[in-house]
Amino acid sequence: MGETPADLECELGLPEGSLASTLALYNRHAERRRDPVFHKSEAYVQPLVHPPFGAFDCNVETSLYAAFTLGGLECDVDGRILDPEGNAIAGLYGAGRATSGLSTGGYASGLSLGDGTFFGRRAGRSAAAG
Repeated sequence: MGETPADLECELGLPEGSLASTLALYNRHAERRRDPVFHKSEAYVQPLVHPPFGAFDCNVETSLYAAFTLGGLECDVDGRILDPEGNAIAGLYGAGRATSGLSTGGYASGLSLGDGTFFGRRAGRSAAAG
């Protein structure tokens, strides 16, 4: 926990200025409800300016809680991963929680089975045909 991004950088052992510059970039675009890096929906983009600033320890050897991502890779219905312009990246496929978010208001164990199975098969067929 830190009162400034620099405090948090120090506590986390990050290179000096790295968190502060990342936060400045994010906030500059968030003022206009934009996220050019991760392309979040504008409903979820707001400047992060009020201290304290905090972070979660996601190190699998020291963290008490599981940390995971839900989505992030943009793909088409056949599992082809898309670049920022929306073009398929040749030979790169994905399925399951690497390409989709939650299907409910909260996480329920086992939800990934459907996404991984259905879209994994589509991605596999697409890769085999390509």
